[in-house]
Amino acid sequence: MRSLRLPSLIAALACQASCLNVSPSGTTLASEPPGARVHVDGRDSGWVTPCEIALDADETHVVTLALDGFAPREIVLEPLERHGIVAWRQGVNGVKSTIRFPILIPMGDFLFPLRESSATSPSRVFVRLRPLAAP
Repeated sequence: MRSLRLPSLIAALACQASCLNVSPSGTTLASEPPGARVHVDGRDSGWVTPCEIALDADETHVVTLALDGFAPREIVLEPLERHGIVAWRQGVNGVKSTIRFPILIPMGDFLFPLRESSATSPSRVFVRLRPLAAP
């Protein structure tokens, strides 16, 4: 009985294994030149570029980047919902594997293969600011 305890523990931990989502949850803003003030929906956010701002993914936002001596740029960020199905072939061990059962897929994706995510679109913004014309 004692000899089955360690393999059972390893099997239980392997079933719980999954991947972490390491992508940023907000919107990344960058500009050339850096240091532009970031205004969200007409209010100063207190951030300058480059930065990452967490915005409500269910609403449309208007982001303005402004820097002294340069023309301001306006970006519209809209809600985006993604739906997907996790295919079993993502968990198969290699192309030439003799094992066709998804042993490498996380248990949550194996039991519930539907994914849904919401974010703002675009999630990464780069803007090249243009100098104002000299009077």
